[in-house]
Amino acid sequence: MTTRLALGRLVIAAALVIGACEPTAAPQRCRRHDGVALVPENGFAASVESDELTLIDLPEERIDLAMSVVRPVRGTIDLVHVVGDREMGRWELTVPDSNLSTARCLISPASGWFACGAMIREVPYPTGGYYYLRPNGNTVLEAGLSFYLCD
Repeated sequence: MTTRLALGRLVIAAALVIGACEPTAAPQRCRRHDGVALVPENGFAASVESDELTLIDLPEERIDLAMSVVRPVRGTIDLVHVVGDREMGRWELTVPDSNLSTARCLISPASGWFACGAMIREVPYPTGGYYYLRPNGNTVLEAGLSFYLCD
């Protein structure tokens, strides 16, 4: 009986030690980083400075585009991202119907996070580079680009 009890305690102690050694996922700290304003004064185009470490590579991370538009919006509004001489992204944004003069488009690698029909197809995705907006006949008053990134 004593051997059985000692063996039982050893098994429980081993399970506790092994359980204590398992890594636990630390919660992601995510925050919004202001990007640039895309306004008529800059031709709806601007550069985002970024180092090579600033990448979108997690499902929670995204590009946020907030726009003031004159309704109704017909067709798409395009957002294009260029790094160097390479076009990294071109999104045809389908702005949802609304009575509001504002629209917000989320562009993410996760299918549950995207809005306006846009998604990042390949990760990691760089945030730096040159962005421009093509209204395609729609009246965009102003737009703001920001990034939601996690540590």
